[in-house]
Amino acid sequence: MTAIGLSGIFAPMNRTAIRIVLVLGILAIVGIISVQFYFVKQALDKESRQINQTITIALATVAEDLAQYNDAELPRQNPVFHHSPDYYIVNVNTRIEPEILEQFLVTEFKVRRLTLDFEYGIYDCQTDKMVYGRMVRFGENPRIKPMKENLPKSSDYLYYFGIHFAGQNRLLLDSMGIWYFFSFILLVVVIFFVYTQMIILRQRRYAEVQRDFINTMTHEFKTPLASLLMSADVIQRPDILKEPERLHRYGDIIRSQVNHLLKQVELVLEMGGPMGDKVLIKKIPVNLKVTIGEICELMEPRVHYTQGGLKFNYLSKIELIEADPIHFTNIILNLLDNAIKYSGEAPRIDLTVTDSKGYLIIEVSDNGIGIPVNLKKRVFEKFYRVPTGNVHNTKGFGLGLYYTRNAVVAHGWKITIESHEGQGTSMRIFIPVKMN
Repeated sequence: MTAIGLSGIFAPMNRTAIRIVLVLGILAIVGIISVQFYFVKQALDKESRQINQTITIALATVAEDLAQYNDAELPRQNPVFHHSPDYYIVNVNTRIEPEILEQFLVTEFKVRRLTLDFEYGIYDCQTDKMVYGRMVRFGENPRIKPMKENLPKSSDYLYYFGIHFAGQNRLLLDSMGIWYFFSFILLVVVIFFVYTQMIILRQRRYAEVQRDFINTMTHEFKTPLASLLMSADVIQRPDILKEPERLHRYGDIIRSQVNHLLKQVELVLEMGGPMGDKVLIKKIPVNLKVTIGEICELMEPRVHYTQGGLKFNYLSKIELIEADPIHFTNIILNLLDNAIKYSGEAPRIDLTVTDSKGYLIIEVSDNGIGIPVNLKKRVFEKFYRVPTGNVHNTKGFGLGLYYTRNAVVAHGWKITIESHEGQGTSMRIFIPVKMN
């Protein structure tokens, strides 16, 4: 089956369809939340009006009781003034005794089942202050706190008292239990919807990665297979035995291409299998300067072939570290290989080793195409390759940096990336060391 056929099988969901689903989903969530907010607000306002109405009637009754007790007349207008959401002023037009007022208040509130903790104060015209204020509790609720300041005064009345319901807002919220339940159900629905959208986006991304991997694998295998087919055709010619040198050369080509295929298959099986996330290491003392120098000598002809340059700067006094020599070599090779592949023509690569603040730092920087900001976190993902406009213009399965990150973490080190699109990339490995 061709790469096109495989791409068709694993083609991700149409992007337009996904955008439509996301937009409709967001609109649905906004609509549901708006409706829920509207009904909650309506219910809250209704409950608030009922509580205020009950309090107003109770305080008006207390004002009548005080007027009868003092044989006085109440003002013609409504004696209860709603000063703020939880504070009321009652104009009684007669002197007020604190003990009698408190008795009337407690009795009337119990009759109307207003079990709200409150504090009251009586206006004293001589001192122009609210006095005799204290907290009256119907229950021992430590969360209900009295006002820190004196109760507000009113300039419209001479004989009046003020009453502050410290727990009115809490009572109002407690009465909304059924709406809390509905809001919780709505929250669960919203979370479920967001989760499903995340799954859809993740599956689309996996499908794209899978398609890209299959296309890349087909491209990677096509070249060596074509070389093998050509070599097989040449070897099958009757006159090839008369040219032993040519036969030997094509035998070397076959061996080289088979080894290349075996390495590619081994890499895919190793990193794509169940143990692909784990790198087993065996640390021994490694001469960092010598090892990296040998790696640079190995990679230098490849860089020079592309009219580029590789510069190795060893600026640290530390030469020995504890590391797995095989995995460490692969780490440096992968970083250099990645820098060469994404530097285009005439790559300029710097490999610098320094030490700072208890860390030995290995930095590989290039003058390549760089990495967009939104893709920097993805370069270490399995099978991910930074798009360059052409899927096959760089070789590899997108496993190099994935393996590198796992090998670095297995050593107990840290790897970071700094890159700007069009300005190159710098990879840094931080190795903790004891500075002597």
